[in-house]
Amino acid sequence: SHAVTKGLDPSVPMKDSGVEWLGEVPEHWAVKPIKHLASLFGGATPSREVLAYWHGAIPWVSPKDMKAESITDSEEKITDAGLKSCATSLVPQGTALLVVRSGILKHTIPVAINKCPVSLNQDMKALSFQPSVMSSRFFLRFVQGLNDTLLLQWSKQGATVESLEQNYLVNTSIPVPPTHEQTAIATFLDRETAKI
Repeated sequence: SHAVTKGLDPSVPMKDSGVEWLGEVPEHWAVKPIKHLASLFGGATPSREVLAYWHGAIPWVSPKDMKAESITDSEEKITDAGLKSCATSLVPQGTALLVVRSGILKHTIPVAINKCPVSLNQDMKALSFQPSVMSSRFFLRFVQGLNDTLLLQWSKQGATVESLEQNYLVNTSIPVPPTHEQTAIATFLDRETAKI
């Protein structure tokens, strides 16, 4: 039985998700590609040679900051001028952050939610979900729970660079339970992971 459906009420009618690695999902859940659920934002690095771009107040999140599920700070920070100088934008709080290029992607997809507005470096992506459709917390738990499967789905086969392919990522279909169920599932998993 698949991780997503394990422990569900056996009386819930199931349907084939149409996604081989996902298997069956409850009949009333939608299954949609990520590109229909989220806007993706990338990041960039302001010039290191311009001191006025660095040591500001804006967290500039890179893979080395992705050690927890909640991001409130970063090792390096940039200024407003630094933000305006390059192709990174301010990511609103409550957005799902993903590492898309790093050696850690050999075995783990770091995923977190920012608790304050942040900017990103180019090894990161932000997925901004429509809250009425998908909860960032549900997405975070989904990625954690299916880490090994998603690493295979999102990686370019035979590539030596540890990176996730944006095209594979956005075209991946994921389960979309009603939002109250997403909240219930995420809250349950938050409680269980807190025990661990």
